[in-house]
Amino acid sequence: MDSVCKITCIGKEAPNFKAPGFDAVKGSFETYSLADYKGKYVLLFFYPGDFTYVCPTELVALASLKDKFQEIGVQVFVVSTDSKFSHKEWNANELSKAVNGAYPYPMLSDTLGWIGRSYGIFNDETGVDLRGVVLIDKNGLVQLVYVNAPPIGRNPKELLRMALALKEHDDNGGKVIPACWMPGDDTIDPSYDNSGKMWDNYKEILEKELK
Repeated sequence: MDSVCKITCIGKEAPNFKAPGFDAVKGSFETYSLADYKGKYVLLFFYPGDFTYVCPTELVALASLKDKFQEIGVQVFVVSTDSKFSHKEWNANELSKAVNGAYPYPMLSDTLGWIGRSYGIFNDETGVDLRGVVLIDKNGLVQLVYVNAPPIGRNPKELLRMALALKEHDDNGGKVIPACWMPGDDTIDPSYDNSGKMWDNYKEILEKELK
């Protein structure tokens, strides 16, 4: 663990880590370092535990978007405090059946919670990582961190939308992304000329948000 990531880490370098994990596609145990993925978007998808209830629904929904994340160059990791051996058994007993094959993303083992702690996602009281998400850009900077309560599952389609929005921002000269943006929608030029003139210059975007 290089540092502890607070909310102020947004826009700053992501804390590096090196962790063991299970690659179901290769059928092998591997060691993963965040530093090896500089130049790629990285999505860290933390969850409380293998062999649980909400977690498999989330991981299966995330797996269904594998091709779309791959198309835009996002490396997805799923992370929990379970051992790499537990990940292997969970894939064999449940996940592989649900996704009709090997689970497509590397499953990282954050046994002592160091990765979760570095991003403010580990829960000391329960000893597990919470339902947290971290999105890191191609420069290794943190662009999104959020955590929600264990009983509430996340929607991976929204995570894909956020990744697409970040890529659009990066690829489109720094234009900013309005609320509820979807691929193909207009973006906004954050220029002086548009300050205080959104209704005049981007009326259609504002009207869309009212619907």
